[in-house]
Amino acid sequence: MPTKALAIYYNSNSARARNYAEIYQQQLSQHYRFNPIHLIASQPERENDIEQLRDWCANTADHDARECVVIGGDGSVNIVAQVAAKHKFELSVVPSGTGNDFAYALGITNWRWRLRDEGERVERSLGKINGYYFINHAGCGISLALQHLQGGFSKRWLGRYSYLWALLRYIFWLPSRRCRIAVTAADGSISYDELQVVAVNRTIGGGIVVYPDASLTQKQLALLRVPKRPRWQQLNVLFWLLRQQPQRSRLVHFREATSVTFADSENLIELDGDCVQLRGPVTVEICVGGLAVRRPRSQ
Repeated sequence: MPTKALAIYYNSNSARARNYAEIYQQQLSQHYRFNPIHLIASQPERENDIEQLRDWCANTADHDARECVVIGGDGSVNIVAQVAAKHKFELSVVPSGTGNDFAYALGITNWRWRLRDEGERVERSLGKINGYYFINHAGCGISLALQHLQGGFSKRWLGRYSYLWALLRYIFWLPSRRCRIAVTAADGSISYDELQVVAVNRTIGGGIVVYPDASLTQKQLALLRVPKRPRWQQLNVLFWLLRQQPQRSRLVHFREATSVTFADSENLIELDGDCVQLRGPVTVEICVGGLAVRRPRSQ
């Protein structure tokens, strides 16, 4: 008889995610009553979570299939993706975070969807940097500064709009406090960007469109660069971002490729909103169909 191992990984800092995890464990255990469900609560350090997921994979190697239900936002999905991409188990997402761009790209909006049926399996493309995977984007400059400008209060009360609030706060920062990412041209001259983003998903940061033509089986990455400019010109970029047409801004440098180089040695890189101890310049690659995910059958 085929056996399936099931784990539930959830964001323990979120009361909503904890509640969802309890409901999922109770109801799914009735369906998988011969296979105990392994519950994994997030820890303060992401490496501890990754190690727990690796241990679960090692302990369930004899099962015919494995699936991890992720209850949280894009940051939680990113953590599980680090293990799922290598150990090839399926991933189901229950959106309950500040940013749920990955789930929304799969057409998942109802947190109860996985309780109703197993859905269908699809392959999802990923980005990869030096052994790290990302599900939506890798960012440097403004995208990292936004993590500090959001704050817990705005995340709680504004939800996904806290990203836009943080972006507005950044635009009105003093010029001396803004980000500087060095860009070296072919002739050796140096200019500076304030934002560099490599995207594999259509949206990032709670619905901000950066790659309008992205698909689930994306075969290319998009590199967006925003150079240092006066405040009024940055508002032009924000205008086109809100219009979901970033390429129409004259300030945005946009190109597609299967691999790109971005960032510099002075700035840390964030992956799907989580800062990692990684600096540039680094090469980013596309992993076509690198992640097996489940989504509602109606999609």
